[in-house]
Amino acid sequence: MKKTTILLVSFIMIPMLQFAQANNDIIIEVKKQLLENYIFLDKAKETNTHLDKLINNNYFNQFKDPVALAKALSKEMQKITKDKHLNIAPPRPRRSQQDTTSFVSRHLSNYLRFRESGFQEVRLVEGNVGYVNLKGFRREDLSKVDAIMNFLATADAIIIDLRENGGGSVLGNYWSSYFLEEGIHLNSRYTRVTNKTIEYRTVKVNGKKRLEMPILILTSNFTFSAAEAFAYDLQSRKRATIIGEHSGGGAHPINFKRLAKGFGLIVPDTESINPITKSNWEGIGVIPDVKISKENTLNKAKELAKIAAKNYRETPFKLIESILNQERISIIDENRVCELLKLLLERKHLEDFMINNMGYSYLGNKKIKAAKTIFKSNTKIFPNSPNAHDSYAELLANIKQNELALKYYKKAVELAEKQNDRQLKTYKSNLKYFLKNKKG
Repeated sequence: MKKTTILLVSFIMIPMLQFAQANNDIIIEVKKQLLENYIFLDKAKETNTHLDKLINNNYFNQFKDPVALAKALSKEMQKITKDKHLNIAPPRPRRSQQDTTSFVSRHLSNYLRFRESGFQEVRLVEGNVGYVNLKGFRREDLSKVDAIMNFLATADAIIIDLRENGGGSVLGNYWSSYFLEEGIHLNSRYTRVTNKTIEYRTVKVNGKKRLEMPILILTSNFTFSAAEAFAYDLQSRKRATIIGEHSGGGAHPINFKRLAKGFGLIVPDTESINPITKSNWEGIGVIPDVKISKENTLNKAKELAKIAAKNYRETPFKLIESILNQERISIIDENRVCELLKLLLERKHLEDFMINNMGYSYLGNKKIKAAKTIFKSNTKIFPNSPNAHDSYAELLANIKQNELALKYYKKAVELAEKQNDRQLKTYKSNLKYFLKNKKG
């Protein structure tokens, strides 16, 4: 009877011991990879010491299921590193003989999940504010950025919703380039294994940059990795207002190392370094400028964006008005008005013909200095426009600056002849009338 009991216990213990040893072998392999690859060597050593204690206490022996073991090991490593990127991937489950799901069905299911990430929604909301909902930074969506920015060409502010964005690829570097000058140092990445640092800078874009347009980025606790980098880099340059919750706090790019028994180690081997803060968002998350719950974030953003868009639209007009209302308008003032008019044209807040109309509006109200500044600017902005030169000539003739008026009347006719302009007869008639009636 005793022999039977001993034999039975032995048969039970052998598989358990084998499983426990298999677990320990995997952990030993993880420890080796951490020492060789994890971005912070001191944390790798500290984590390994912690794992050794757990092994000595037979802690991992209780996990018979590979998924449970992967979760437990990930949890224990993160206790020391506080690094949410550091994880153990369990083996892929094998299909059972009873699994009759076709390859096509399984493929289409995975395909649908992939396609549901990326750009979800792009539209204009109240206040002429653009809204973009981006659920993942997929490399495949890089080609869509130009089209989206073109669609939002007339928007006066943009809300970028990253509340359900868990990260992804390098899309953020190109998109950031729309909001900053070319060649700006966005961030650096240091890899311990190679002991090399790579700088990432803004690049040339295939559309119109938005260097001053208000940008509002929405975050939640789910916002992670590449999505955080995008928000953090723009926030550090004071080019975006972050609204919502603290993001997930994963700043270190990862590598994947295969382990025994089908396990894998997702190990951060690179450190992100922002050139402004000299740090990153690891373990902390991107700290919002306006803290508010995920559920209330969008409404708050719309409210703030509407105000920001209004200021963005109106500020150049107000600056022009303040200059033109001065008793004396200097050359510096004239140049400033010209630059502001160019800015308004670039933003599409003015159409080409509107500058000429603005000049006649001031002229009609007998604000001669203001009208002169506008008409003069128009000839600089549109040097090949016969109408711009003819209008400025008319103003000059009214204030008896005949020599200069003649120059611009002649220029209007010259340009019209070269361009076969349909108003050529009008410009010639204006010149003829001026020559006949000029005084002074």
